[in-house]
Amino acid sequence: MKTTLAEIARLTGAELAGEPEKIVTGAAGLQEAGPEDLSFLENPKYADQVASSRAGAVLLPASAKGLPGGPSNRLYSEHPKWCYAQVLALIDRERRRPEPPSVSAKAEIHREARLGKDVAVGPFTVVGARALVGDRSVIGPNCTIGANARVGKDCRIYPNVFIGDYCEVGDRTILHAGTVIGSDGFGYWTDPKTGEHKKIPQIGRAVVESDVEIGSNVSVDRATTGETRIGAGTKIDNLVQIGHNVIIGRNCMIISQVGIAGSTRIGSQVTLAGQAGIAGHLTIGDGAVIAAQTGVMSDVEPKAVLFGSPARPHREALKLHAMMSKLPEMIRTLKDLRSRILSQEPRP
Repeated sequence: MKTTLAEIARLTGAELAGEPEKIVTGAAGLQEAGPEDLSFLENPKYADQVASSRAGAVLLPASAKGLPGGPSNRLYSEHPKWCYAQVLALIDRERRRPEPPSVSAKAEIHREARLGKDVAVGPFTVVGARALVGDRSVIGPNCTIGANARVGKDCRIYPNVFIGDYCEVGDRTILHAGTVIGSDGFGYWTDPKTGEHKKIPQIGRAVVESDVEIGSNVSVDRATTGETRIGAGTKIDNLVQIGHNVIIGRNCMIISQVGIAGSTRIGSQVTLAGQAGIAGHLTIGDGAVIAAQTGVMSDVEPKAVLFGSPARPHREALKLHAMMSKLPEMIRTLKDLRSRILSQEPRP
């Protein structure tokens, strides 16, 4: 990247105070930035780092206009982190400058598959019969796109991704390495006489809507019948398990190592923090927040904030945790009181 502060101000909508023609070539944290880097401050807790920063320019919240010291070139915005992200996108595009799209001679594209305009396909990728891949999508090496599957436009599919038969991925979706869309759901019938677990065929599909990003090594099971569905704009971190027939709403945030059991319905703008576990056949209301390592075993109201296992309202759970730390002291007090009472009782 090589751009002026005036261009950055136009891109981000930030208010520039400084040299419009000042050129920056990179971006870095306040403490690491050099004279040609752009940096940013969002959390006032780190305001003292601005004064000592060597950055060529810094993005600041509008409330920090009187902040002393530090870089003389400043850009002010109500959302400095988002402005900074737009500059990072410039750098990312420069670094990634793709080769002209091509289909590797080592890829296997079924004669009935259809690839859109300017699609790139890496070596050893297999695209099955009647599969469709939308315009400008990039499919990395060693991927599998099953028969009758659909991949939308402008998607980025990283290496070793599996998209199963009849499954669908919407436009502008990103699937990171090792992710599986459409593995068989965990469905079995146990014979009451023999105890043998017999497989129930999983004949549904998995649908990922547009503008979803899914991290590495995530499993989204196909439905037993019908659909498992991930709503538009939802972001899923690495190592998440989503069971069969789960429905996830729009713009959710699902953090690493979450497990969601089958047939649960999750509303829109829900946050599931790291290692949360959601039992099956539940409903999680819109806007709910499930804190890290929380075990949810019953329905959750919209906008509820839960913590603990079993899940409780956040404030209540914190009070219980605080009480738990006092249990040893309480037990010692009870033993002392019991001893005193017994010592005062008349002997038979």
